Amino acid sequence: MTGEKESTHSGKVVLQVRYRDDVLRTTCNQYLDAFPDDFYKVVVFLTEDEKPDINKTLFADEIIFLELNQRQLKGLRRHARKELEQIIKRIKPTLIIAHRWKATTIAVAALRELSIKDITVFSIVHALCQLQSLSRRLVGRFFLKSYCRFIGVSEAVRQDILQAGFGFTPENVLALPNGVDIEKTRASLLSRAEARKLLGILSEVPVVGHIGRLVRAKDQKTLIAAFAQVYKTLPSACLVIIGAGHFENDLKDQVKSLQLPDSAVIFAGAKDNAVRFMPAFDVFALTSIAEGFPRVLLEAMVCEIPIVATDRGGISEVLEADAKLCQAGDVDGIARRLLEVLQLDWKSRQKLVTAGSERVVENFSSDIFRKRLLKFVQ
Repeated sequence: MTGEKESTHSGKVVLQVRYRDDVLRTTCNQYLDAFPDDFYKVVVFLTEDEKPDINKTLFADEIIFLELNQRQLKGLRRHARKELEQIIKRIKPTLIIAHRWKATTIAVAALRELSIKDITVFSIVHALCQLQSLSRRLVGRFFLKSYCRFIGVSEAVRQDILQAGFGFTPENVLALPNGVDIEKTRASLLSRAEARKLLGILSEVPVVGHIGRLVRAKDQKTLIAAFAQVYKTLPSACLVIIGAGHFENDLKDQVKSLQLPDSAVIFAGAKDNAVRFMPAFDVFALTSIAEGFPRVLLEAMVCEIPIVATDRGGISEVLEADAKLCQAGDVDGIARRLLEVLQLDWKSRQKLVTAGSERVVENFSSDIFRKRLLKFVQ
């Protein structure tokens, strides 16, 4: 165990348990910032080695890396439970925020072993179809129910939780979309010229942009196929994909098979604070086949970038009802919509992005997130 402070404290304590330090660091900070300053805020990462500079970007009073390996996180996870027991005994949390299944079950196991019944674990479910297996249904009903309340990142995820058969009432499951700090997001942005220079894009090129992990659920394969059709009509256009993942080589092979030049599809890799590059885009595309809640669309709306997206999961909850969502996997339909948005006149484009920006302010600000979370956990 690393990162543990020797100092003591008093007062209210929120303990946030996460599997690893990953691309969701922004989400981690959002849950930390939601609690008032009189809370002592602790984050525990179950895996990975300690990162000395993490305090610069993660705003917790205490950050602990348990450095557990995969073997220790399988089965009954006794070692993980014992490590967390020691932390709970020392900091005496008022409540626990546990992200995803493993963190939730380990936190509950630690409380059960310590015979603590007055601390609630708020389990955050970030994606669809996470609780449907028979084993998880049984664990949820007989192991978690007395200790947990659940938070889904969209209404679609909330309905998934309610249908898992855990026995929770609707009042014990909250749909809480991620919020976005509008002022901080806008302050972090590069200028259009700076972003394009860093990405290697000429100023006059029409750019379709995408930010996301290169995984099956994001379905960048369909995006590339749709862009290939766009390219036939607009040979000056460029697709920029920011992100990394195990599908990267497959996607690069697809670009070659479509005989698209290297300059037409840019794989920019993972970027810290990737949202700052959004001003380089003329349209943002998200072609997911499964999506819990796409925070990246909120960021695109804050950046006033038009969006082309599919109709899966929480996407429709982010965008307006008349947003002309495409069917997932519909290459032709996505290509037509991309061309339509790229060729919008200035007035139509401004009307579209202004509506999106206003929707974020009205529904998805950090203040709205904070108020809804605190009301649920108190």
